[in-house]
Amino acid sequence: MRYSIIVALDNNFALTNNFIENLLSTTALEDDGELVIVSDGCNDVKTINYLKSLSEKSFPINIIYNNEKLGYGKANNIAVDNSCGDILVFINSDVFPTQGSIQCLVSYLEKNSVTVGAVQGLLIYPQNNSVQSTGHLFIDLQNMHIYQNSAIEKDIVKKEGCRQALTSAFCAIPRNVFMENGKFNEYYYNAYEGFELTLKINLSGLKCIYYPKAIAYHIGGGTRSSMNICETQQGKYFIQHWGNKLVTDIDQYISPQINRDIQNRMYSVIVLSQLAGWEKIIKKLALNINGYIYHPHSGEINLYQLFPYSFLDFGGNYLFIIDSIKDISENFNWIKNRGASHDIAIDSHGNVMTLQECVS
Repeated sequence: MRYSIIVALDNNFALTNNFIENLLSTTALEDDGELVIVSDGCNDVKTINYLKSLSEKSFPINIIYNNEKLGYGKANNIAVDNSCGDILVFINSDVFPTQGSIQCLVSYLEKNSVTVGAVQGLLIYPQNNSVQSTGHLFIDLQNMHIYQNSAIEKDIVKKEGCRQALTSAFCAIPRNVFMENGKFNEYYYNAYEGFELTLKINLSGLKCIYYPKAIAYHIGGGTRSSMNICETQQGKYFIQHWGNKLVTDIDQYISPQINRDIQNRMYSVIVLSQLAGWEKIIKKLALNINGYIYHPHSGEINLYQLFPYSFLDFGGNYLFIIDSIKDISENFNWIKNRGASHDIAIDSHGNVMTLQECVS
């Protein structure tokens, strides 16, 4: 078998039905692939009956039923043990690949098997057609989805590249690489499994690649919302084991967006991000800075509440540092009244935008 599509399912008939029917319409399994499903503790009668009806169809499918919920890592490891494809394609049940995208990931790995150990496609939010993930970056021991909430038409989004780590929500890995790197770490429970595995693959000397020609729509949280997840303890475990291996690399994703116009201007920096180390990052970017104002803020930002009128009337250029473009996107009127076309924002996902783009 050329490849195996691996998926763990939970109790949500509508999502499961949409996921599988889309998968069957976009992926020619009859040719050289198989679908391996783990029903991870599902007890919804409608979902179980639907899965049983799939067994009567002509495409290659293997359905495994776990009596209790084991979590992402254990469930997917079980699926792998019951699969026979040379390449393992991991996909979440809230991910909807476009026509031929799974074969696109498989073909990429086959053509680059000597140097590449994992490949992820472009994940897009179906709600607004913006980027959900193009892989992971690191800043201040935190991982972020690269270019999250960016426009999918941007050149940086369309560019293939190496990553320190990937998301396994839509990711292909050769079977031998998966096994040699210890499979998914079953210490975790619905957090960090694929992220850690691809980091290990990268550290082993094989490349982890973002490949934008393989495209899928990812609801984002569509499966996690029904899971029991305690990320604090798992995050501490991850940092304890891998923290000294992580390299802050956000600057390499920001740099291609710093054009000559930005380089030639002077900025007053307003740091609203809760993450540390931004002064070092900005220094690497060689921007002209005349001062910093720190006002770390979590979640949605209301500029009218944070700053007096004099900030609106400031004659220079602002550089806002934020955790996410979405945090500042509800400030249409403030940005309109400010009327400064050269103010920019940089977020912890590596996005660079004019302030006006943030609210457009």
